[in-house]
Amino acid sequence: MKKSDKTKRMIAFYFSAGLYLILLPVLLSYSLGYKIDFKKIKVYKTGIIYISSNPAGAEIYINGKRYNDLTPAQIEEMKPGAYKIEVKREGFYSWEKDVVVRPNMVTRADRIILFPVIQQTKMLVKRDVSDFVVSDKRYVYYMTKTGLLKSNMDGTGLKRLSFYSNWPSGIIGKRFSRDAGKFLYFNEKTLWAVYLNLDKDITEGGESAQVEEIVTTDEPIVDVFWYSGASYIIVVTEKYINVVELKGGGKRNIASLYKFNARPKRLYYDSDNDSIYFTDIGRDADSMEGTYLYRLDLRQTFFDKFMKLLLKREAEAGNEKD
Repeated sequence: MKKSDKTKRMIAFYFSAGLYLILLPVLLSYSLGYKIDFKKIKVYKTGIIYISSNPAGAEIYINGKRYNDLTPAQIEEMKPGAYKIEVKREGFYSWEKDVVVRPNMVTRADRIILFPVIQQTKMLVKRDVSDFVVSDKRYVYYMTKTGLLKSNMDGTGLKRLSFYSNWPSGIIGKRFSRDAGKFLYFNEKTLWAVYLNLDKDITEGGESAQVEEIVTTDEPIVDVFWYSGASYIIVVTEKYINVVELKGGGKRNIASLYKFNARPKRLYYDSDNDSIYFTDIGRDADSMEGTYLYRLDLRQTFFDKFMKLLLKREAEAGNEKD
């Protein structure tokens, strides 16, 4: 073997060995999720972005640049940092969001819903509707100039329940009873009740629903709630928490349970425990004035205990007189 050939082989061997030693860390780094920023001479750990949409097959843009794959897609070897993600599909509103990629972690932009630009709408009834109310997602009740109507949620099965049409303006709230057999509606001054399913044949001139005015107040009504059993109504005005008897005819029994120091900012009625939560101005144990949260217990057990206490006091007072 010539000396020149031997030298060439030695050079090739050492060059290959050196190249292997140089490339080995790079290959290992890439396989372990590391990348090298040759401009800054810096090694960094990469992250992953996972993007999915409904419908699938949407285009993906990262910082304005189109990505090759469509949704769902897993984009690997992402440099840590902030990215602007856009998801687009023809005929749908685009979706965009700023996300942050972290080392060795998967950043998820999934469960994306793309809504169609052209929406499908359907006119449920060809009537002039003053207002409407929905009962536990099964029926729609329409307040119209020709009476109270009822249909299924898709508008089918339309029928008239009552010829009542004197619907007020400015209705601010509506509430169904638990059994969905009645519902309330009210404006700032007056409360009405609608009794449903009265088992009268509308085809014979009768009505299967009845509308009744329950109470008119001097103070603006804030909200109303059904008391358990649907025989009483909790009417909250700007000044009072009142309980109104639904039945009785003529003059109704009304009791004021609480007087506010200021108009309540928030109200919540716990129907499972017949308790009303509300805010009011008051003083704490240190006589510091502020807006505090209160709870008024209206459960039957509360009234039973209260009556027992009253009876006990009456009995004790009678014994003292004896």
